[in-house]
Amino acid sequence: MSKYMNTWVLGGLKAIVVLIWLACLWGQVFAVPTLSAALAGLYPGQAAMRWPYLVLGVLFLLCVEMAFVGVWRLFSLSGSGVVFTAKARPCVNLIIGGASVGTMLTAVVLVCFVATGSADAAMPAMDFFSIVAVLGATLVAEIGFILLMVVMNGLLRAATDQSDELEQVI
Repeated sequence: MSKYMNTWVLGGLKAIVVLIWLACLWGQVFAVPTLSAALAGLYPGQAAMRWPYLVLGVLFLLCVEMAFVGVWRLFSLSGSGVVFTAKARPCVNLIIGGASVGTMLTAVVLVCFVATGSADAAMPAMDFFSIVAVLGATLVAEIGFILLMVVMNGLLRAATDQSDELEQVI
């Protein structure tokens, strides 16, 4: 089967995936702990949520890393010219799974923040609504991404079925 992707393009994409993995690791080790501590320090009503936010943030980044394992595998399949085979479906399912768990974690953070932040008298309304807006927009974007990946999974299934049928005819 012929190759579908240019080697340079795949190399560039893999380099970007490595950078994203490194950014996620940096986020897990430095950014998420710093942000959860800063939120707890700025707003006394959020102090009890420092550790839950830390755990949820680290788990979210782990979901991103897990999804990029599927992306890496799809790049490898594309480079070898066997992307339209049954081997690609588990990769897409891994991406959908990672995105789904990440979306649930975002929803939990949003609900927890609304519950604890709305009762925090020390938190300015602008800060509260800004954080809720960012979390809400992130949640909508994640849901949109999941729906896009479900459509892509269906297209991959159709292409795989057609490819299998063509191989049988030939």
